[in-house]
Amino acid sequence: MTYAAALGMAVAMTIPNPLSAAVHSAARPANGGTIPRLVTHNGHFTLMVDDKPFFILAAQLHNSSAWPQMLDRSWQSVEALHANTVEAPVYWEQFEPSPGHFDTTNIDALIAKARMSGKRLILLWFGTWKNGQMQYAPEWIKADAKTYPRQLDEHGQPLGDLSTFAPATLQADSHAFGALMAHLRKVDGARHTVIMVQVENEPGTIGAVRDHSPAANAAFNGPVPAAIQQRVGGRAGTWSQLFGADAEEMFNAWANARYINAVAAAGKQVYPLPMYVNCWLRYKDKRYPGMDYPSGGATYNVFDVWRAVSPSIDLIGTDLYTTDATEFRKVLAQYHRPDNPSWISETGFDPKTAPFLYYILANDGIGFSIFGIDNPPSDAQAKAIDAHARNYALLGSIDSLLAQAMADGQLKAAVEALGEPRQTLDFGDWRVTLSFGPPPWGESPAIISNSPDVDGRALVIRLDQQHFLVTGTDVRVEFARAARDGRHGQLLRVEEGKYVGDTWQPQRWLNGDEVDYGINFHKESRLVRVKVGAY
Repeated sequence: MTYAAALGMAVAMTIPNPLSAAVHSAARPANGGTIPRLVTHNGHFTLMVDDKPFFILAAQLHNSSAWPQMLDRSWQSVEALHANTVEAPVYWEQFEPSPGHFDTTNIDALIAKARMSGKRLILLWFGTWKNGQMQYAPEWIKADAKTYPRQLDEHGQPLGDLSTFAPATLQADSHAFGALMAHLRKVDGARHTVIMVQVENEPGTIGAVRDHSPAANAAFNGPVPAAIQQRVGGRAGTWSQLFGADAEEMFNAWANARYINAVAAAGKQVYPLPMYVNCWLRYKDKRYPGMDYPSGGATYNVFDVWRAVSPSIDLIGTDLYTTDATEFRKVLAQYHRPDNPSWISETGFDPKTAPFLYYILANDGIGFSIFGIDNPPSDAQAKAIDAHARNYALLGSIDSLLAQAMADGQLKAAVEALGEPRQTLDFGDWRVTLSFGPPPWGESPAIISNSPDVDGRALVIRLDQQHFLVTGTDVRVEFARAARDGRHGQLLRVEEGKYVGDTWQPQRWLNGDEVDYGINFHKESRLVRVKVGAY
């Protein structure tokens, strides 16, 4: 089979393994609604699950934790975090232990566990790639380098990556991924426990900038495909003519994106859940593809090449491991584009990353996922769970409201930054001032320092003309009327409460000391509903 034929093949398969009895006996009722999908409205991206907006608050298991015998232990951290979604890998080597024979044991156990605990799932396909390597390919792939050749470096030596120019490899991965999606359609098509699928994991080449196999060399020396030419300016020519010193990395991005798009297309032909690719980033001053990061992944510098040839990939996720707020914001800006929503597919399980969730809220994101949550018990583990659980427990109770408010452009959020203890959120006729360093009660000094932990964050949702929903950590929130009509603003009612489903239930009214100097949030997690007026 030619490479072109493999790219365009139709995948047909049968799945011999029925869904386990544990899944059939799970107590959660059928969800109904249409298949999960990613939609855009007025420039905002929204993940729809059972026809409702959904914001992902995810916990990702360690790489070797998605085995049935490991789930009970791993799920303890999931529950402690109050995550609404679990990210878990599917291992090609386990799923297809011999060609054409599929073992759904692990997948069925994950679905059963998620249903019994009321969680959604995002499955991560560890196929041709895992972190720029081929570690999770089946043994029968690894043992047959003639049929499934490795990429070659510039000296002709094999690398730890499968060649994207081998038709048999593309056919095998596409067939396996199609079988996975067929099984999900069969056992979950009416339940939607699985809401999204990651295709491969941090793809790219380690050890060289590109594949130097004969087929790859021929393609590199040939013309740049028309789709790439149109995306980058319309000129024709070879890769070297169009991209100069960056030609090999651009070429490898095209090769990888085209390959992964074909794998995703095979799956979508069977069951078109939203699909994404995650990225080992080019950041933290890293600059050498193939050494500092896998060459040809969806890094910001090759993003247009990727999007030109990957229509079956709905979005690119960022695996963003930094506790530096400036670096986090920089990367977020690179991937928050008209053709891509903010989606933190992985971030470090560290108390310092907890405030960064609010950057995703401020940038119309679809979700936030913490990697490696099922560590052994320790003080560090307890602190990380506590920091993130305060976010997840509170925001998980309003995940649909969050997603809808972002889609409507009625949500604003902020994160405390060093040297920036005050920030302002503009809602047109109302202005909300956030102060991250004032005393717990009393007037704020003219000049305030940051909060002791520099841990502040705030979220404000405009519910309608008079009502706002507010929450935060280490922040004072003050409302002021900004409309220039000679009228004065006032707080008509401030309620602390919670949402039960879609219904607001006040628990107490706040007045006097609780609002005289703004609405003050400390480390506790709480929601406050504010009604404003003018006189």
